Amino acid sequence: MKISAAEIEAQLSALEDGDQDDHGRREAFIVHPQAPAGVRGLAPATQVVVGVVLPGESTELTRDNTTGLAMGIGGTGQVEVGDRTMQISLQDVWTKPTMRLERFTNTGTEPFRYLRYSNAALLESISAFYEDRGSEAAAIEAGVIDHGRRAKDLAPAIPLTGDEQLLPYEHLVDPDFVEDKPLHFAWAEVSQHLSGVLGLTTGYTGRPLVVLYNPATGRLNGTTPSFFATITAVGGEFIGGNHRHMSSAINYHFGGSGASVVEGQRYEWAAGDLMLSAPGWAAHQHFISDEGARVLTVQDHPLHTSNASLVWQEDIEHGEILILGSEAGFETNIADYATS
Repeated sequence: MKISAAEIEAQLSALEDGDQDDHGRREAFIVHPQAPAGVRGLAPATQVVVGVVLPGESTELTRDNTTGLAMGIGGTGQVEVGDRTMQISLQDVWTKPTMRLERFTNTGTEPFRYLRYSNAALLESISAFYEDRGSEAAAIEAGVIDHGRRAKDLAPAIPLTGDEQLLPYEHLVDPDFVEDKPLHFAWAEVSQHLSGVLGLTTGYTGRPLVVLYNPATGRLNGTTPSFFATITAVGGEFIGGNHRHMSSAINYHFGGSGASVVEGQRYEWAAGDLMLSAPGWAAHQHFISDEGARVLTVQDHPLHTSNASLVWQEDIEHGEILILGSEAGFETNIADYATS
């Protein structure tokens, strides 16, 4: 499914001409026509929103239990997430951890436009979405207290004969945690580190991309606990391998042009187009034109890794099928491109 740059532009223009919603936002959901009733997702686990903040406007202070990321696609703005304030420029990417206060402000003279991804579609599908708004949200967050000593320290695990253990209740209500900080991947900095992937050519058995990595996700290799975001950077013509995976992939093409073949159907794309380029387990292959391309890909790869459901096949005609994260994965021929 492809949403063209012209369609996105028309929607953003309509948002600019309309009114703010009761969150103080101007946003539109991009919903797949086959999404279940009440689930506003482009893919089963992924909600995608286009939004705009006009000069002088700010959105309402809110927090919810989604995690997500966003890219600035026009103008500049200020984004507050938790205790971090970020100045966002074109093609910057930022993350929103769960239950952090969030607000967007346009401090410039042009509309601040963004493309936002979250796991709200998954939460809506299992009736697990939660939200606090405005002064209520601020009061709740201000009241969070660190109690120091943990009751579960007095209720240790009980070992059984083999690897099995029993855990008392205290472990269920106080699991170990990893702090997830809001991150800002500034395009001005990220773009300076793409020479390695720009040097990859057709014949490379991997993908010419880098992951916007959040260390809090650990072995999940994610940008958020549910998604990775990658930047594909290709300087000229490139043909990727025909492959498939259980994770769904959504591509925003912010430079260049090319085509993708998904389950035998060819889709041409250019800068500004958004595409659900890989529904779960759909065979797909990407062809970059001789002008190259820049692509933001958001995929629910970490979600599947954490659920041991990430079935993956790198080469559909000749390759094996593996469960990534549950066994050793694939190797590429990166050694052929290594420089001394």
